[in-house]
Amino acid sequence: MNFKYQLDKSSKKYYCPNCNKKTFVRYVDTQNQHYINAVDGRCDRESKCGYFKKPNNNKCVTSVISGNTFINKPTYHKASSVLQTINNCNTNNFINYLRQHFVPIDIKRVSELYKIGNTNYWRGDTVFWQIDDHRKVRAGKIMLYDCNTGKRIKKPYNHVNWMHKKLNLNDFVLQQCLFGLHCITKQESYKTICIVESEKTAIIMSIIFPSNIWMATGSKFNFKESLLLPIKNRQIIAYPDKSEYKAWLNVCSQLNTKGFKIICSKLVESSNINDGDDLVDICLENLTK
Repeated sequence: MNFKYQLDKSSKKYYCPNCNKKTFVRYVDTQNQHYINAVDGRCDRESKCGYFKKPNNNKCVTSVISGNTFINKPTYHKASSVLQTINNCNTNNFINYLRQHFVPIDIKRVSELYKIGNTNYWRGDTVFWQIDDHRKVRAGKIMLYDCNTGKRIKKPYNHVNWMHKKLNLNDFVLQQCLFGLHCITKQESYKTICIVESEKTAIIMSIIFPSNIWMATGSKFNFKESLLLPIKNRQIIAYPDKSEYKAWLNVCSQLNTKGFKIICSKLVESSNINDGDDLVDICLENLTK
């Protein structure tokens, strides 16, 4: 169902009216592609801020528009763009963090499986490629980690960007998919798919529990039907971050009425960890004991 007002799908960000950080995604009018105002939208600082104001009277598009509605098709990255980022991992902070906890053969396996890359956008950065179930490259998410702690670098600003911005692809239409979606195969249809929020967590969990297929939403708000639709017929276990259990459980309940088969695990929520921590924090703590 298409609504008259939708969150902007581009990578543009504005100052949040609540926390005053430049992490605010505004609503656009799908009829003219103009922003509707400066207060309706969602802050990407999900746990720290959580501001989310929806427009009033957001009616279904079909009730206000007659005729055909134009739907933007996603833009895809070239396979060569992916290959250019996976040649040198020695300067990749995230890979160097993995080396502190895991053996080289496992790191090599997941690096190749998830096409972990790096660029020179920030020294030591990581590229998480979103490749869909048709092997089309939907997006490249650039992030920077501390090589010692494995935590994201958020000061003096949150180090997150996109490959299409780095490559100056101005007309790029970003339509995300689950990180790791390309890992599904018909030959392994018996495997359970596990969904987490963080790309980092999906990769580490695929080392610790390789018998399952691990994917990531990349955002707590991306745990939704449109991204999960390609795996609708699979057995799914969702592992929400600490403090996000109720929100994800609500999504699971709604989707299961539509034919999905999703179990929402309470493992993280019931653990004695900080809000915002996730499954990998529990597992690595146990591994180091």
